[in-house]
Amino acid sequence: MEKNELRNPAVSSSLEEMKLGVWRVLVEREIRTSLGFEMHWKKITAMLPTIQKFVTDVYMIGPGLLTLIILSKLWSGIEDVLVLHLANQVLSIIEVGLKEGKPDTAAILNAVVARFLVVAISAAVQWWRERATPIMENRCTHHYEDFLFSTNLRTDLPTVHDNNADNSLTARAVWDNFTALLDVAETAIQTVGLMAYILQLAISSRHGPVFVLLCIGKPLLRVIFRRSLWERAHIVEAADPNYLRLRALKELEDNKYRQDIISGNISDYILTEYDRAREELGDTDISYPAQLYDIKRSLNLTVIMEIAGDLTMLYYAGNAVFNPTKFTLTSIAMLQHSESILRRTFYGGVKKIGELRQGMIFMKRIYGVADITNVVKDGTLEYPGTQQSEMDGMSIDLRDVSFSYPGSKSNVKALDDVSFSIKSGQLVVLVGANGSGKSTLVKLLARLYDVTSGQVLVNGQDIRAYKIEDLRAATASLTQDHKLYPLSLSENIGLGHPKQFSDENIILDAAQKGGANGFVSKLKQGFSTVLDPKTDQWSMHVETTGKTPLAKEAQKLKGIVDISGGERQRVVASRTFMRFKSGTVKLVIADEGSSALDPEGEWELFKNLREERQGKTMVFVTHRFGHLTKYADLILCMKDGRLVESGSHEELMKIPDGEYLKLYDMQAKAFSENAA
Repeated sequence: MEKNELRNPAVSSSLEEMKLGVWRVLVEREIRTSLGFEMHWKKITAMLPTIQKFVTDVYMIGPGLLTLIILSKLWSGIEDVLVLHLANQVLSIIEVGLKEGKPDTAAILNAVVARFLVVAISAAVQWWRERATPIMENRCTHHYEDFLFSTNLRTDLPTVHDNNADNSLTARAVWDNFTALLDVAETAIQTVGLMAYILQLAISSRHGPVFVLLCIGKPLLRVIFRRSLWERAHIVEAADPNYLRLRALKELEDNKYRQDIISGNISDYILTEYDRAREELGDTDISYPAQLYDIKRSLNLTVIMEIAGDLTMLYYAGNAVFNPTKFTLTSIAMLQHSESILRRTFYGGVKKIGELRQGMIFMKRIYGVADITNVVKDGTLEYPGTQQSEMDGMSIDLRDVSFSYPGSKSNVKALDDVSFSIKSGQLVVLVGANGSGKSTLVKLLARLYDVTSGQVLVNGQDIRAYKIEDLRAATASLTQDHKLYPLSLSENIGLGHPKQFSDENIILDAAQKGGANGFVSKLKQGFSTVLDPKTDQWSMHVETTGKTPLAKEAQKLKGIVDISGGERQRVVASRTFMRFKSGTVKLVIADEGSSALDPEGEWELFKNLREERQGKTMVFVTHRFGHLTKYADLILCMKDGRLVESGSHEELMKIPDGEYLKLYDMQAKAFSENAA
């Protein structure tokens, strides 16, 4: 938890580098002036634009309900002062009665009734707020969930790779941040009210403002010397290798690794390594760095703060010795009680301001999502245009195309100076070893990314000139990257063409051509099956193997339906055939979309795709040449991000020591050995 004295020369001198527990922390150096008040004021004023937007947005969600909640918080802010005032009245009347030997029964009764009335009103307000707040919280959460959901769905891949998209944000914390804002307002009202009341009480008891300053001495010192990482721009990185090792091993308990761990019989190794990492980590603190940063306060300052908290007691003792008639028992009791409440409220307010600033930083991130601009810019040209609509597919030209993935730390380009032409209506096969750039090429054709340099031309126009929505409507992709949605199998297929989503016959035909109809029809719920239902359900202390009614109900809870990788690819393929039903598809891209199928299933899929060839350009990426190369109008052979050969199968087989010939021979040899 010590400061890192050996400064990293790569770190700017304007930054402070610390090691806190397992964390490496970088913060901007601060120059504290005016006992830090100026710095705190700047931080508070910096929050105001976000607070204004936040309050306006939440108010528009539920104006009437929010107004009543705010009024209830206002009542809570003045409640303590009212209760203290009435308690003071009761004690004063009782004290006078005890001195005179004749209590004023009516006055006592009125004061007690008034206090009970305030308590009853407070209870009623609290009861109502506890029921109204969840309604407002739900509305607020849903509003910001919709906002984030809509924005994230429209974020393109390069933006995600550039780390511009903050996908870790969740709307669940939004209402907590608004509550923090209301709490700060309530605490401010409480603090002002209590200070005014104590001042009035002190003056009426012949004590001046000095007593009030003594009351807030300790909280005031905490404000001046408060340290909080949340309030400073900072970067945190887990830097302890044993902690990182422990985290990695802990991750292996996730269900997605279960099959590999069981089949590999490696659980003992993992447990041994976990114990070793735990032992090496020892007592190194893994608390969040903000907590470790906050407790880095000197012993002297800690002692001074605690002594400041007892200055009022010193004031009482001094007056008891030198001016014993200055206090009454009631004034001592009320001053002590109100002082305790003020100190607690003041310190709580400081803490809540810190929480508010943290919350506004979070809200600034929320609102910042809307300001993120996608890297892939939309064009203005419609596709297909009037003259292009009659073309037999899409023509594609690549001119000196180079590409590197955003955020890539490699100096090697994914594509390097690639040029070729595909005529409309051609069937093209892309071949090459793993990492040769085939999948990158088809991602550029689908305009999931834009080239780093060079040009991709579609029907003679730069692909970036077209409207993205039109290009996507004209493209059907079947790739190894496609996943099943956490929806029904019917939806998984039907979403290939949402406008015909409800037509069961079209979905059935697409499933037939994609090869999914056979296994789906055997499932208990057929096309209504959801493979991995997203639901919250659990049981506790239920003997699921028992015969009790509760055990029977537990067995009815939804479970995961598992299908093979090949069957998943058949569903995705069926989605592609569903997309053909739109009538807008001009380009078909198949990137290893049959990698999990057996040879017979792959042959059937490719046959069905070829039958859909009319009016379409087709680009296939595959490691298994046999089903396609003899039908190909053009074969493009890639190696290390470059196009090394192109032509028909017959032409490429004639190139001595050619890359295509080598790949073909390797596959033929493997096939012959397997057959033998």
